[in-house]
Amino acid sequence: MQEKKDFVILSINLITITLLFIFVVYPFMKIFVSSFYIEVIYLDLKRFVFLDNYYYILTDQSYWNSLYNSLRFSLISFVIELVIGFLLALLVWKNENNKILRISILLPWALPTAIMALSWRFMLNEQYGIIPKFFNFFNIENIFLSNFVWAFIWMILIDVWKTTPFIAIMFYSALKGINKELFEAIDVEKGNWYHKIFWVILPLCIPAISTALLFRLLYAMVVFDLPYVLTGGGPANSTKTLPMYIYENFFKYLDIGYASSLTVVSILVIFIISILFLELLKRIYPYNIK
Repeated sequence: MQEKKDFVILSINLITITLLFIFVVYPFMKIFVSSFYIEVIYLDLKRFVFLDNYYYILTDQSYWNSLYNSLRFSLISFVIELVIGFLLALLVWKNENNKILRISILLPWALPTAIMALSWRFMLNEQYGIIPKFFNFFNIENIFLSNFVWAFIWMILIDVWKTTPFIAIMFYSALKGINKELFEAIDVEKGNWYHKIFWVILPLCIPAISTALLFRLLYAMVVFDLPYVLTGGGPANSTKTLPMYIYENFFKYLDIGYASSLTVVSILVIFIISILFLELLKRIYPYNIK
């Protein structure tokens, strides 16, 4: 019986390792090797150039612009989602029996991103969209997707509307695990909601969902479907993110070598951001984050 269990465990581990190698390790190794070549499919060209692709990245203005867009999008949207998600979690926590409230908060997150972005694109269309028609009543114009500043703002607002429920769910699950005697102790000491939030809720919730917060931040860094469907990266590349620029080099220009080097650099950037984020949490809550 024990041998059978060991065989099952070994089989599962082997399958897992094999799948990881096929879908993670091998593709990364292939991309890493390709990053040292000039490899353009339609020219039938492949030549070893060592670090030339990486040197070119340093002077590629389009790369730095897309990286800047990704960084500011991820940071701004993440901070807004963190604040609103926490407030929504508190609202649901204080009204646990209100099922309509919980369902209404979860609905945006349940929608597929591409379909949701396409719906917002129609609603923001300046010719027949319902949102521009509403603002026209107040003589407010040029604040939609054709404006490079407002296109980026709308992209953030739509992402916040879509993804905040995820943060709220994470906070709510952490709130459910807090011992209510801690709040009763604060009430006995004549504390208020400030003390409950900053002395109990946040110190216990943030460490509990730190991994989920990290995943959300990294997902915002590599967002592709929302800007691709909503704006196509325009106007004037103001909403083109780093994944969109990599996709463009891979599938539009068919420059496999340069796109591979962009991918390797992007992985390195995301790795550094992950370390910095975890270090920040450790400094805020040194006894809870490991």
